[in-house]
Amino acid sequence: MKKLMITASAAALLAASSFAALADEATGAITSIDTQAGTVTLDDGNTYMLPQDMNAAQLQVGEKVKIEFQQDNAGQLQASSVQPGA
Repeated sequence: MKKLMITASAAALLAASSFAALADEATGAITSIDTQAGTVTLDDGNTYMLPQDMNAAQLQVGEKVKIEFQQDNAGQLQASSVQPGA
């Protein structure tokens, strides 16, 4: 039983780290911010949905950022983090 628990724990850890590895990254300057929709557009032309707990008003057009994101089933780019100064 103890061996099974160790194996299950290891499998869970690997699965969790695999999800983090699936995130993509984008860097660039913000060209537009839609505070109502909670999105930012970078100079690469892509629009990213901001995390729900992030206040879009904290960002500024022209600011350089690094965004970690995943594309959802609808094709939207869902940001999991936005870091300034990229």
